[in-house]
Amino acid sequence: MALSNLPKFTKTKELDNKRWFVRALLLSAVLAILCTKVFLTIYVIDMGVGIYSILTSFVLFNILFISYFRYRDPYLKVFDKRIPENDKPLVSIVVPVKNEEADISTCIQSCIDQTYQKKEIIVIDDGSTDRTGDILDSIKDKNKSVNLRIVHLKESGGKKKAIEAASKIAHGEIYAFMDSDCDMAVDATEKAVQIFYSDSQVGALTGHGRVKNRHVGGFWDHFLEKLQDVYADGACRAQKGAESVFSSVSCCAGSLSFYRRAAVQDFIPQWARDRFLGMEFKFATDRRMTAHVLSTRPPKIINKSTNEQYAAVPILSVAGMTKRSTYENSFENKDEESKTKQDVNGYWKVLYSQNIRVNIGVPSTLDSLIKQQVRWRKSFIRSLFAAGGIFWKRPLYVALLYYFQTSMKFIRPYIVATTVVYMPLAGDFITPVVWFAGVLFTGMIYAVDFRLRNPGDRNWLYRPFFTLLSTYIYTWLLIYAAITIKKSGWR
Repeated sequence: MALSNLPKFTKTKELDNKRWFVRALLLSAVLAILCTKVFLTIYVIDMGVGIYSILTSFVLFNILFISYFRYRDPYLKVFDKRIPENDKPLVSIVVPVKNEEADISTCIQSCIDQTYQKKEIIVIDDGSTDRTGDILDSIKDKNKSVNLRIVHLKESGGKKKAIEAASKIAHGEIYAFMDSDCDMAVDATEKAVQIFYSDSQVGALTGHGRVKNRHVGGFWDHFLEKLQDVYADGACRAQKGAESVFSSVSCCAGSLSFYRRAAVQDFIPQWARDRFLGMEFKFATDRRMTAHVLSTRPPKIINKSTNEQYAAVPILSVAGMTKRSTYENSFENKDEESKTKQDVNGYWKVLYSQNIRVNIGVPSTLDSLIKQQVRWRKSFIRSLFAAGGIFWKRPLYVALLYYFQTSMKFIRPYIVATTVVYMPLAGDFITPVVWFAGVLFTGMIYAVDFRLRNPGDRNWLYRPFFTLLSTYIYTWLLIYAAITIKKSGWR
């Protein structure tokens, strides 16, 4: 079903009691395996591999436990509240695009079809050399009544500079950044606004992504897309769900994320011209943008010791004077309410909503997938110097999980090499078998979790395959990305 055709329905209960019981069994299984790994590490397998394996199960248990029992979609907390018409903020939907003639029509149409009416759509054509520019002009001609602006750049400057160009002409109090190979659910913007309006400390919000071709053909058709689909679903609901409990999502996905203008406007030019290792870092680092929001405070909190009126950013200027929108004034109107919600040491909140849906385009061949993953790992390395330096400011528990997981990414190549090459050559076959079994177990846990949340969806079968791909192939890409960090080519 196309996201634009989804019925407007709010499901307030994620699982029935039977499926909740199975979730409890999943957690019990992870805990039992964790205890088994402790025994095996002490008496049977290699100590180093065993300790690493224990840590993976410990992190898995914590992520699942927190996301199961503490996460509640921020939209479900406010879905029944109504925003007065005069208070509704303008949303600037920004779509940077280059050479996406196959997908751009669906993408822009999903923006036009949004149930939220107070919006502007800004499409930046970043020097496309195919038919993308002509298609965009055709869409503009057919939708003259829509607040749609198409900007054609003569030369390609990359995604970040395209977004910067859009930010210079955008008037919205909220930005929606969406990749051009994606399309969002018809009510995505409306739900996002509901969340932002209800809590003025929310600085960024990311949604739940599923892959476009996830149900096309038989088992082997679009195999890689289906692998990525089941991973994306689990990564959103488990990882981002757990982080969202602490209002500290570490990465707002480029597929579709919303930002309060006050949280990012002044940072966008710096982000667009980011430099790393003495050169311009051209990759569009979503983690870097998210890290900025995580590390800064809302304007009213910065200036809480004064009584001055604060306009976060210029929105409309007349004769050199800055006008403040009704929505900006909600910072003041909600000040007392916000004081009761400052559970992140006064910093912006960064949340994830399972109810905000987006279809995402993903690589369909192994070659293109590997190249994408290398780019992502370069961005991950770049973001370490931003997010790594500020995450300790977030709530302690989520900070510890972040540093645990980050450290383990760098240790994993050694563990995989040890279990695949060194130990078999040394005559130790038990440790590699136990390690391999643990990898499959993790994949099956996520597979069952997927099936519980998506009854009837056969894509759960792909999760163990993805876990093997991630463990035995993706692991090495971090090293390659570090070696080739100065190569900025996208393809």
